[in-house]
Amino acid sequence: MLRKENQNMNSYFQKKQDLIYMFKRICISFVILFGTLKQSIGQTHVQTTTLFQTTTATTIARAFAASSTSGNLIVVHLDWDGQTRSITSVTDNKGNSYSRINGPTNWDGVNYRAELWYAYNIIGGGAVITVTAKLSGAPTSFSQIYISEYSGIATFDPLDQSSVAIGNAAAVSSGAKTTTYTNELIYGASIGASGVLSTGAGYTNRSTANSNIIEDKNAAAVGAYNATFTSASGNWIAQMVTFISTSSIVLPIDLLFFTGECNNNNIVLKWATASETNNEYFTVERSEDGSQWEAVGTVKSTGNSSITQNYSYTIGETSDKISYFRLKQTDLDGNFKYFNTIPVNNCNSNSAGLSIYPNPSNGRSLFGKINLKANEEYSIIIFDAVGNVVLRSTSSQPQFTVNFPQTLPSGVYFAKLSSASFSTARCFLVAH
Repeated sequence: MLRKENQNMNSYFQKKQDLIYMFKRICISFVILFGTLKQSIGQTHVQTTTLFQTTTATTIARAFAASSTSGNLIVVHLDWDGQTRSITSVTDNKGNSYSRINGPTNWDGVNYRAELWYAYNIIGGGAVITVTAKLSGAPTSFSQIYISEYSGIATFDPLDQSSVAIGNAAAVSSGAKTTTYTNELIYGASIGASGVLSTGAGYTNRSTANSNIIEDKNAAAVGAYNATFTSASGNWIAQMVTFISTSSIVLPIDLLFFTGECNNNNIVLKWATASETNNEYFTVERSEDGSQWEAVGTVKSTGNSSITQNYSYTIGETSDKISYFRLKQTDLDGNFKYFNTIPVNNCNSNSAGLSIYPNPSNGRSLFGKINLKANEEYSIIIFDAVGNVVLRSTSSQPQFTVNFPQTLPSGVYFAKLSSASFSTARCFLVAH
């Protein structure tokens, strides 16, 4: 009996060691499907709601009418008076991460400002999502918010093109941009200073609140598109953004992650792909203000691959507190795509070294420590091995604790921490 128990124990520990060994091999290869393209029927409008408030409050919040679905996309249009005020943050009660698409854009002379934000691969379910935008100062008399939810959008960063235009002609247009992929979602928003607006040809209307328009359509073929409307009179602003759907063509690469950290006074950028098709090379671009970009180097790619490929690029730091980097992928036909922008701290300022423990975790909680020289709010996003978000949280302390709502199954997970000044990520294992 004792021999049998020992055999059972040995088998248990061997299985656990095998799992840990597999985890190490996976983390070394960075086989985290960070942004897997999930299969579904393509994009569908779920719901849109809006709020117009005639106050000088520095926040504006609006809740959806129904519970949202995890993995979906939320697009936020904002407009307010007072061109010396800016949107400092967009958040919601689920901890989803929102990014600015464009703007702020001044329009109607010196009167108004507008911009778009979005959150993708959201956490939904349960209580309805309430989106809150915060202004840097009180508007003169009003602010308004439009929030829209869409399903069938790629769960990696789906943003492709965006454009914005202002004017006072009867024919309203955001200006044209050429989509990169088939079956993209075209989202349009237009605000009029006085006259009533109407929906553009070929678009489906989602809101006419306050005589303004939210509209969308599916762009089945790759081509030049603009969000169009009609104005009765007066000044207007028109905005457009396109998003990659789950029914879009297969991407030339599946990007797993793109991160940057300081190492011995150098900035080391790392990224990996799950697969590549006719990929020729990557270009690393850098910006000190997030708007003006310059190419700082290229990295030759594998070209065609069905297994994980790891890449890195090292560049000397500058004297600026934060540098921004983005990745440009060019295929053999000369077509290219930009991937997500990441901020990286100057190596002498707020280097974001990250440690996760215990590793392996028990699946109920996770602890971590990040090197912050000054308290700064940052987001914590936990992904499973196929790119599903299992938890979002925030912290402003160097040490943090994450308690999972349900015990996680055994396997490999991915923790990404990011703020306005850093972005970093680590693998960890859950083993029972």
